[in-house]
Amino acid sequence: MGPSTGSARPMAAVIGLWLTLVLGCTPYSPDPLLDSDFHAVASEREKVDAEHGSAELSLTKAAEWLRRRGPRVREALARYRTALARAGVRSAWPNPGISLGPQFGFGPNVDINKVAPFVNLGVTIPLSGRLAKQDDVNAAVAEAARVDALATFRELYLELRARYLRLAIAREREVVRAGVLKGAAASMAAADDLVVAGTATALDVSLFQLEHARERSRMLGAKLATSNAAADLSDLVAVSAARLGVLPEAALPSLPEKVPPAQGLRDLIVREHPRLFRIRAEYEVAERQLHLEVTKQYPDLSFGPSFGVETGERKAMFGLAFGVELPLFDRNQQAVAEAIKRREEVRTKYESEANRILTAVERARATVALVSAQSQIIREQVLPAARANVEIARKSLTAGSATAIQLLDAERSLRQVQLEAVAARLAEQLAWSDLEKAVGHPLVEFQADSRGGAGAPPRDLTDKRQGDGL
Repeated sequence: MGPSTGSARPMAAVIGLWLTLVLGCTPYSPDPLLDSDFHAVASEREKVDAEHGSAELSLTKAAEWLRRRGPRVREALARYRTALARAGVRSAWPNPGISLGPQFGFGPNVDINKVAPFVNLGVTIPLSGRLAKQDDVNAAVAEAARVDALATFRELYLELRARYLRLAIAREREVVRAGVLKGAAASMAAADDLVVAGTATALDVSLFQLEHARERSRMLGAKLATSNAAADLSDLVAVSAARLGVLPEAALPSLPEKVPPAQGLRDLIVREHPRLFRIRAEYEVAERQLHLEVTKQYPDLSFGPSFGVETGERKAMFGLAFGVELPLFDRNQQAVAEAIKRREEVRTKYESEANRILTAVERARATVALVSAQSQIIREQVLPAARANVEIARKSLTAGSATAIQLLDAERSLRQVQLEAVAARLAEQLAWSDLEKAVGHPLVEFQADSRGGAGAPPRDLTDKRQGDGL
């Protein structure tokens, strides 16, 4: 057996081992994004629309659509699954290294083993526990992604309540506008009759015709507002606006009589606000990242056996070397300093967010109080006074002390006040919705969904029937 044969055997064995390990790696599998994927989304949407039809749309049903089909909810879930994939794989030990090759001997005394093989193996053993700390960081990142997904769902749920509310009021306002338009048409016809009777002028008729035309235009504006509100709700739940269905009769929530006290809202904010959820999870990631960077200061132990044949000699040699890096200069100072400041940065972010939330709550509470007072004045004083004016005009017309035109003017004024009452009701409902968003938790209860738990914030993203989610 020649020297070349002796040196080739260990080399062939190492190459065979290397090929075996490489073939065990995960292969690349392409999955291109095609134009057909868009058509698949459209087909799936049409299928869902066909299944749901146009049945009654409750807030509970809309919330379930948001959970299962909401685009932003699905994106947040996808981010969580990505982070979970990394956290689900434990941090691996450093790969061992191997080096081999021939040694060449020269000189007059080298008469045997002029070419001798050598093999060195290097293994690194982490001593500082940094692999476990890296697993902790990965787990914290996955938990932060889960919290972000749940916080996103809760924020979108509050937005869903607001958009559902806008749709309900838009449809109610459309009904009121239809009544106002009908009244304007009746007033215009009555004015024509009064002209024939000689108790009204052409100018009076022209004014009522103008009012009727303006109400027709405003009616179209109300329809447009309803269409836009339905489209906004459709955007959240990924169901066509035409398939949302009709709202229940008691679609609007019942409002509390008083604004909640500030201290009670603060306790609720600490427990329930989605943005604070996120920052707490982010702070935990920063805390564990700092621990990891501190752990990286401590060196790992490395050792490696070596085997070879001495050139010019008939002997084989085996060695075992141990080594450790001396942390004289590089103690991971930059990463540690950055991680410390990153933790301080997240703490500052939390405090700043708390200030922003408190400011938003103060503003929303003041708005609710003022808008509620305004709505109460319109309901209890302005609207009854406008109705009383119509009754007075009718009685005066019967007594002969008022004209029919004055009665029509009183009726027109009543219609405008009715619209003001609807607008005030809208403003009051939206003010409470803004307060909910500022607090980060539902505060009012939708009557039609009181048994469905629609007033409770989402606690998870699990679909009990489908078995997917968080």
